[in-house]
Amino acid sequence: MRDLVQHIVVVGAGVIGSAIALKAQERGARVTLVDAGAARASDASFGWINASFYLSEDHFRLRSEGLEAYRRLSRDLDLPLTRAGCLSWEFAGEELARVHGELTGLGYPVERVDAARMADLEPALQGAPEEGLLFQTEAVAEPAALVRALGAAALARGARAIRGVAVTGLVMSGDRVSGVDTTAGRIEADMVVVAAGTASEAVLRSAGIALPMLPRPAYILETPPRPRMLNRVLATTGGEVRQRADGVIVMPTSAAHQRDDAAALEDAPGEAADAALARLQEVLPQAGRDWAQVRLAHRPMPADGLPVIGAAAPGVYAATMHSGLTLAAITGELAAQEICEGPSNTSTAMLAQFRPQRFA
Repeated sequence: MRDLVQHIVVVGAGVIGSAIALKAQERGARVTLVDAGAARASDASFGWINASFYLSEDHFRLRSEGLEAYRRLSRDLDLPLTRAGCLSWEFAGEELARVHGELTGLGYPVERVDAARMADLEPALQGAPEEGLLFQTEAVAEPAALVRALGAAALARGARAIRGVAVTGLVMSGDRVSGVDTTAGRIEADMVVVAAGTASEAVLRSAGIALPMLPRPAYILETPPRPRMLNRVLATTGGEVRQRADGVIVMPTSAAHQRDDAAALEDAPGEAADAALARLQEVLPQAGRDWAQVRLAHRPMPADGLPVIGAAAPGVYAATMHSGLTLAAITGELAAQEICEGPSNTSTAMLAQFRPQRFA
């Protein structure tokens, strides 16, 4: 099958689709990105790239490799990414000790720090707890800028993009996917990559392929620019927060954004933002209570919470997941290799638990 791949259509030009397009184009494929131009989950992402959150050991390994893949990608591209690290006190007492022990056992760089060290790391903090966890290797990216950088790099290497056009279904030739139908006509392909976020379920269903998704909406707030007060991501009991280079403070309104499993948002955007900033006042009063913008993000969450990466049927490859920002670089590498050259021992081992066939 891989020997016949000449033209790859990637459905979705978010961070996952753009990363796969870039890496497939580098491997000699002829890539066309097709994007509806609607709001993308990537654009409303918090921007934290980490492996300290995970659902299984295999998930941890993939996320950890995601950090390393960004190091490789950054050698070739000027990415809007900084390795600022994270200071976390989501957990306390025995739970903090358990998390520290698990991550240490997995070989992940983590350090227990006391209140004095936390004050040195983040002088603006007030009322910090007695101890926390420091993840020095974690990173932050500006999501929309990262998507633009990956897409531009793919186009610079010869890929093409069709924007403002929605894919309405997969085209079948016998038992094989042979292209996509769009609102502007049909596009034939040797391989279709479905990386359309929350729309992936409907696109794949058109070919009888099951990818059940869970509704996981979230609000991300932004403040007006503030004087510099944070050096890294903070993962607190009241929520996750970071400060951009332009001074804007970014924060999901949920107190436990990564672990949030709510299927609906109960509060209006403004109410949720007000409540989040009120919680932040307890440790960072300089942040103020004013917000400038709230974005609604529809996070692409497969039914079991784990990524979906792999061939879903002849002629179609699925790549849909939450934490796409963390996993984009490694997904681009592994998916492009599998599509263009076939699975390797490495990709087979790393992706075995994330194949779409688990939902068949």
